[in-house]
Amino acid sequence: MDSFKNMTYWDAVGILNKVKNVVMNYSEWEIKVRDATNNEPWGASSTLMKEIARGTYQIDSFNDIMNTIYTRLTECTDDKWRQCYKALQLLEYLIKNGSEKVVKSCHENIYVIRALQKFIYVDPNGKDQGINGIISNKIYKKFNKSFQKKKKKNSILIF
Repeated sequence: MDSFKNMTYWDAVGILNKVKNVVMNYSEWEIKVRDATNNEPWGASSTLMKEIARGTYQIDSFNDIMNTIYTRLTECTDDKWRQCYKALQLLEYLIKNGSEKVVKSCHENIYVIRALQKFIYVDPNGKDQGINGIISNKIYKKFNKSFQKKKKKNSILIF
């Protein structure tokens, strides 16, 4: 009983998320992405992001990873702005460090990223959290640059 007295808000959220993962029957990779893109006020660990990037090289895990990221990006609301921001950061990391399929997937789902360019949220303290739009623009430019490089590389191979 004493352990509950010493529990912080974020400890309780962590326990709730673990229960939710079991109840919703999330896969190992969906759980990792959800952990990396949670609503907590600190970022994902570099170890977790590297692990997720390695997972993009396997077809089963790739689908779980990318689908979970796109789900997080489409759930972007005022109370979930942080998980949306983290999903964009993770996507940026995967474009740089993950499988080439990440770039192709971004191209196929570019409308999800573009929709966030207009996201605006000012928190109760008056701080503009619409930085997601800036990150989204940055990711879109990086994605486009990576896609153009890949397209150029492939056209050289064809001819």
